Amino acid sequence: MKIIGLTGGIGSGKSFVANVAKTHFNVLHISTDEIARQQMLKGGKSYYRVIEEFSKYTDELILENGEINRPVLSRLVLNDKELLKKLDDITHPAVIDEVNSIIAAERERAEYEAILIETALIFEAGMDCICDEVWYVYAPMATRRKRLSCDRGYSDERIDGFFGGQKPEEEFLRLSDRTVPNGDDVTEEDMIRIIRGYL
Repeated sequence: MKIIGLTGGIGSGKSFVANVAKTHFNVLHISTDEIARQQMLKGGKSYYRVIEEFSKYTDELILENGEINRPVLSRLVLNDKELLKKLDDITHPAVIDEVNSIIAAERERAEYEAILIETALIFEAGMDCICDEVWYVYAPMATRRKRLSCDRGYSDERIDGFFGGQKPEEEFLRLSDRTVPNGDDVTEEDMIRIIRGYL
């Protein structure tokens, strides 16, 4: 069973590639974003540590029901590298533990041809070390901007903030084993052919 890390910059279309893979191939899709989200829910593995580390922001960070206000948390760490490191130091190890548990269980079951781990910060979190291959989803910068603006309603300022916080494209290309083209001209049929060739 091959372990594949699927990464790429924001707006590159990682989720589209993952959805095509799990729909048309015998692949288990793991989203580290979803794992992190679950672990930050009240009572989750990361919840109390986040509350503790960000205690000075409790008034704006904690909702009435006790859950963490994720948009506020995102805003706090977006332009503060120290706060972002605090959050990453909490969430990355917890997510990797969960991913390793899933992989171990699936190796026992031997049901899937591959596990596809969709994650933006694969190298920063050290998750590339548990992967047999890393696939980099590539889309031109203009395409990514258009997707973030039209599909998610992000402002130019917010998009610039995201782009400024991510690795340069050259780094992704250097560190990854395969490149998955995903510009506006790539259809689902094209993506099926690309993934089939890589699997």
